[in-house]
Amino acid sequence: MAGGKETPRQKMIGMMYLFLTAMLALNVSKSVLDSFVMVNDSLTNTVENFTEKNNSIYADFEKQASMNEEKVGVWRDLANEVKRQSNELVEFINSLKIEVVKASDGEDAPAIVDGDVVAKLIAAKDNLNVGAQIMVGPNNDGKGVDLRKKIDSFREYLLSKTNEEHKITRKGIEKNLNTSPPPPKDGIQVSWSHHHFANMPLAAVITMMTKMQSDIRNAEADILRYFYSQISAQDYKFNKLDPVVIPSGSYVLQGEKYEADVFIAAQDTTQQPSVYIGDYRKSEHGRYEMVGSYDSLEIINGRGYYVGSTSGIGDREWGGLISIKAPDGSIQRYPFKQSYTVARPTAIISPSANRVFYYGVDNPLEVSVPGLRADEIRPRATNARIVKKGKGYAVRPERKGGTIKVSLYGTVNGNQKLMGSSDFSVKEIPNPTPLLLPTKAKSGDITKAEISIAKGLDAVLEGFIMENISYQVVSYTLSTMDGRFAVDERVQGATFTPKVRDMINKASRGQQLTFVDIKAKGPDGIKDLSPLFFKIK
Repeated sequence: MAGGKETPRQKMIGMMYLFLTAMLALNVSKSVLDSFVMVNDSLTNTVENFTEKNNSIYADFEKQASMNEEKVGVWRDLANEVKRQSNELVEFINSLKIEVVKASDGEDAPAIVDGDVVAKLIAAKDNLNVGAQIMVGPNNDGKGVDLRKKIDSFREYLLSKTNEEHKITRKGIEKNLNTSPPPPKDGIQVSWSHHHFANMPLAAVITMMTKMQSDIRNAEADILRYFYSQISAQDYKFNKLDPVVIPSGSYVLQGEKYEADVFIAAQDTTQQPSVYIGDYRKSEHGRYEMVGSYDSLEIINGRGYYVGSTSGIGDREWGGLISIKAPDGSIQRYPFKQSYTVARPTAIISPSANRVFYYGVDNPLEVSVPGLRADEIRPRATNARIVKKGKGYAVRPERKGGTIKVSLYGTVNGNQKLMGSSDFSVKEIPNPTPLLLPTKAKSGDITKAEISIAKGLDAVLEGFIMENISYQVVSYTLSTMDGRFAVDERVQGATFTPKVRDMINKASRGQQLTFVDIKAKGPDGIKDLSPLFFKIK
């Protein structure tokens, strides 16, 4: 790949150019021209393979954006703009191919088939003038000038969308889309167009244009991998999830509604937040800051521990700021306010459960009613089964999507009485993340040693609230380049077969290994996982 060791295909093309000058001094033989045709056909296959793989990444952008438009949408839109520009540039080069072939073989040239040029059908493969006439021009004003400007524009657009610290990606783009003129020879400086298209047989001109199309698709693949890696680059990293219930109030009269927000709170146990209690304001720079005298809370297991006064009956209000370090190193402060009511002790009903149940697994449910024993309480549900499990219960949704109403009944004076109910959404378990075993490596650059010790693929649920849910990879496809040709190996199971290990062992520096069409089986069935992209560094 770009930025690393040259592939065998690139070496072959380089060697071809080394003896090109010597060949042009002679009558170019049919076997030499046929060699250009062979190279062009190989490059055409490479362009098609890149296009197909890039299209699968575009499809994955759309899939991810459909699940989280706010997070993925901006990267999906950038990817689509790259797709538009790269397609236009590839098609422009294709139009130049057709133009030079028609100039040589006539308007009805048999080499033009369905809008494409078939190199082996070109009649005047040895024409040494037509490439220079159209691409260089009499005053260096040929179509090559426009081509170079378009490549320059595409290159600068891609570089403008990458950060300076991503040197490998930027180096690959700059190398694939380089339009610098060659070094002067014998004190003579020639243009980029002259260097690439002058004094070449038509077969070589067509091959050169196909190589440029391949380089464009290669740069397109580099920027797509970069965009995909940036989707989660600015995310806060959490390693612990807890359910949290925030009621609308902590004092409810008989006959009134008791409402609460139930959600999952995430925290990073490797860093502790700071919690300040007191008055705060928003500064002219839009940042929150404490004012006057204030207190800081003791942090226990990532949570501020607050003890409010209960010395008298009535309403109490309190609040402040939570301070935490952001992924970029800056300090972010978030305001909060709460209130509570101090009253004489009274009985309350407080169901404790998530408002989300996941299809395909047992969802834990804990219920209680102050004053009633556990054997006096019975939960019931619509669109789900509730079974006894340990000291609590488990909810098993009967279908994907929709809602489940859980109602709690208590035995009071020998009669069943509805004590309360809650609605829950039913969701699917999120897709697990594919990675290598046993290194746990994900997409990105990887050393040959690291990938060589891998035994297969695994699928892991990261940051999911429920534990002990596992997935097993049941099939995948390894795709890479073997010399000039794309090679795909479909595997049933999760382990690396001898063929897969042979493909990995043969991979050279800069070569890409892509695991696609990964399928994993879990309690809710078989899921299609995102692809894994590795580049040997």
